[in-house]
Amino acid sequence: MLNLLRHSRPFPAGYRCFHGTSLVSAGHSKWQNIRHDKAKNDAKKSKEAFAMATRITTSVKQGGVDGNAQLVTLIEKARKANITKKIIDNAIKRGTGEGTGNAAQTFEVMYEFMGPGGVAFIVEANTDNKTRTIGLVKHALSKFNAALSPCQYIFQRKGEVVFEPASASESFDEIFEVAIEVGAEDVVEFDDLDGEYDGETLYKIITDPSDLNAVSNSLSERGYKLRDSKTTFIADGESEVDFPEGLEKSMAKCIELLDDTAEVTNYYTNIRN
Repeated sequence: MLNLLRHSRPFPAGYRCFHGTSLVSAGHSKWQNIRHDKAKNDAKKSKEAFAMATRITTSVKQGGVDGNAQLVTLIEKARKANITKKIIDNAIKRGTGEGTGNAAQTFEVMYEFMGPGGVAFIVEANTDNKTRTIGLVKHALSKFNAALSPCQYIFQRKGEVVFEPASASESFDEIFEVAIEVGAEDVVEFDDLDGEYDGETLYKIITDPSDLNAVSNSLSERGYKLRDSKTTFIADGESEVDFPEGLEKSMAKCIELLDDTAEVTNYYTNIRN
């Protein structure tokens, strides 16, 4: 029997507006806006490339290069995001243990926070300087009055595979049977909250993290096109909480700072959908 699992959804970061009050200052402000937006976009692209490279390296370490359907999917996502071949190749080399020059050694770290109203945060990062990164993460979470505190016990670590149906006519019951065959714990129609897949009909399998590569490979061998394959944290249903009223701005600032921290690769909360 497959168990239905629920998970929290991310919250959007806040926005900033700039304006000038005279013709000269307006022109100056417009140029400053262009520079600011370009810098912010460049930083976002850099962070996306860093996060994807980290996922590629981890995939290679766990599943090797040959016959690794998860790796194929990640490389395809990286190319669509215009991440350079050099970054992809170096990520693969780090996974296989090959030398990549004088690149600094990095560490995967995880931080646990508790905030107002029982809101829990798990923040994952990949860093070459743990002291710097914990300082940046603590600063971001302080905007929401959250502090370091154990909370992983209210989450479950799971594997997640997003994939296309084999054909437009394939029914959910048929998908369900395939999910059972490949060893899934659950399968649901994928809810594309971020609009990444332009409203395509996709499905999501939930599995044990240790089975993620095997399930991904099994789906690929059956002819299914994978769109994503990753590990995630899902809050236990009884541990989910409502968003605390009146803290929207502080949460937005917190999320903005986390998004602006290059080392942060993901974060999760137990906020009810």
